[in-house]
Amino acid sequence: MASKRAERAAARRVRDRWRSKVWYTIIAPETFSSKELGMTPANEPEKVIGRIAESTLYDLTGNFKKMHVKLYFKINRIQGTNAFTRFIGHDMTTDYIRRMVRRRRSRIDSIFNVETSDGYRMRVKVIAVPDKRIKSSIKSALRKAIAELLTAKAKEMTFSEYVKYILMDEARKDLIHFLKPIYPVRRIEIRKSEVLHFPEEKIIELPSEEEKEEEVEASKEAEVVEAQE
Repeated sequence: MASKRAERAAARRVRDRWRSKVWYTIIAPETFSSKELGMTPANEPEKVIGRIAESTLYDLTGNFKKMHVKLYFKINRIQGTNAFTRFIGHDMTTDYIRRMVRRRRSRIDSIFNVETSDGYRMRVKVIAVPDKRIKSSIKSALRKAIAELLTAKAKEMTFSEYVKYILMDEARKDLIHFLKPIYPVRRIEIRKSEVLHFPEEKIIELPSEEEKEEEVEASKEAEVVEAQE
């Protein structure tokens, strides 16, 4: 009987904790038209900061051909019950990459860092697949050309412009055209990106629980001193 009462009490505590939580609407950056990404619960707004939200490019653009592109966003600002995010990178599904690479064809992977005109630094990973096996010297030339083009484009564009550029078909088309004099590639994709550095921002840091406790203790000590005086 006692165990059942304990179970009911525990269930009530869980319900009470959930009732005290507020649901925050996760908002994509303006680059993605500030669309809703979902919702997340928390009993304090500062606990929402830093959470990661995942979506697909299809969900945000309606382009069915982009279902394999996964986008990642990090919550960095709370306003009311809206949780605003910034883009931190993208990836492609393993199945999609596996379908790109066929037997008796070379796979060319290129990994390099770029910096946009407004100071964002990113790591970009590109995969290219020619129509047959090719020599190592040609692979090296293709890797160099891929990095050259995408690095130059980053310097010309803002972060928002560059994110759109690498996620849509524009970058892929530019690469195919740019690489053709070296060796024509059958397929090429910017398979992954990661934001390494955000420009310096004025960030208002919320106090930690430890700092809050220290403030309370300091306030109590001040009250005692005032009372003694």
